Amino acid sequence: MTIEDIISGESEYIEFKQEVPKKSEVYMKTVVAFANGSGGKIVFGVEDSTFKVLGINQEDAFSIMDGITSAICDSCTPMIMPIVTLASIEEKVVIVVNIMPGSQRPYYLTAKGKEDGTYIRVSGTTRPADSFVLKELEFEGVNRCFDQTYASPEASVTENEINRLCDRMYQYALEHCNSEEASERIYRPTKQNLLSWGFLVKQGDKCYPTNAFLLMTNNLFPQATIQCAVFKGKDRDVFIDRREYNGDIVTQLDAAYEYVLRNINMGSEINGLHRTDIYELPTECIREMICNAVVHRSYLHPSSIQVAVYDNRVEVTSPGMLFGSLRLKDIREGIYIPRNRALVYAFTYMNIMEHWGSGIPRIIRRCRELGLEEPELMEIAGSFRINLFRFSDKTRIGKSTDKMQKSTEKVRKSTDKIKKSTDKTQKGTEKVRKSTNKSNDNYKKIIQYIEERGAITNKEVQDLLNVKDSRAFKILKELVEAEVLKKEGKLKGSYYKLK
Repeated sequence: MTIEDIISGESEYIEFKQEVPKKSEVYMKTVVAFANGSGGKIVFGVEDSTFKVLGINQEDAFSIMDGITSAICDSCTPMIMPIVTLASIEEKVVIVVNIMPGSQRPYYLTAKGKEDGTYIRVSGTTRPADSFVLKELEFEGVNRCFDQTYASPEASVTENEINRLCDRMYQYALEHCNSEEASERIYRPTKQNLLSWGFLVKQGDKCYPTNAFLLMTNNLFPQATIQCAVFKGKDRDVFIDRREYNGDIVTQLDAAYEYVLRNINMGSEINGLHRTDIYELPTECIREMICNAVVHRSYLHPSSIQVAVYDNRVEVTSPGMLFGSLRLKDIREGIYIPRNRALVYAFTYMNIMEHWGSGIPRIIRRCRELGLEEPELMEIAGSFRINLFRFSDKTRIGKSTDKMQKSTEKVRKSTDKIKKSTDKTQKGTEKVRKSTNKSNDNYKKIIQYIEERGAITNKEVQDLLNVKDSRAFKILKELVEAEVLKKEGKLKGSYYKLK
């Protein structure tokens, strides 16, 4: 065995000691921190700063190993059972103490007590756990989630509020289906679904909201916001623009996503009257990054999610370290431990998330396909961060586009000229001609209805065409995507007008 064999790729989870200290507390804090995190190794007999192998006196090795084992078992609560072995490195003997991730968290030094004796690893160093980290470790220890926890003794919920959330989730799920067949499989969630997902808890005959219910409706958590900013250059010295989004977390997610799209480069292809927008970065990756932050962040952490646009990258920082025993290499491979189970259930139903654990691998794979630099994943100051790097050549949008791209300003000028050359009805009719013959009559009926009345709703389309809600939504969505109609308002109050 060599020193490289021990530290290869795992330097954040290893600590070196030149010798076994007389006071065990010197390394016991690290033992506790490893047990509260992803595990790790302490190697005795190697100089920390230089990695120079000094070795341990072989004659005393076994007695030293027994002393280390006893010290760890006696000093920590709950008891930590280390795996202590000998290893030969560069013909010298060292002692390797392997600490596995613990399941009875939080672990702490018995002599200091839980509040003062709990430690965690942050960026390769050992530090005392803050109060909110200690609370999350307590949740982990009893297999509970913050979002599925009863909000507060004063919190209450009415049947109308439950129905409004169910309606909103249903409508959002319909709007984000990628096919008509998928939309027909969508069901409206019920109170029983909210109970099983963890949005409600039942006590006696009454239902009470959990933190997840509040986050998705009347979000009053001060830390549950998304801060967005554009910076000049590659660091945070100079602000160009900044925004902070609050309200329910789904609205925040959509707003932050649109904010990034407004502040990165976009080119277009124009074919006749149709324009296809092509962004410099894959939009599905941007949305996935923000979605991961919203659903996987620690809502016990006092900080907000931060979305930053720099000259060379888009950066999303999510409060809270990787959950449980996860390591960076695990999430690259799609290994997944949910921190907020209720939100995962809801986001999966609403078509915001696709499959558990697939987000990060999909982002990495997509960037490789487009010739982008591989995204950077890191833990920093108790938070998780992902960087999506932009092309250094701003004229290049992606590998898949070989055609000459037009700038956003040129596209706007072209669009203005097209609008001046024809009125809205002619524009709608021209685009309808390009649609399938089967749908032609339906499109014309809707356009005629809007011309006569000014706008149309989903329910009015159902009555006009004698179709179901999902079919009406699909037809309206097609007209919006063809830039014939534009949608205004939200949820049940939404309506459609000629664009």
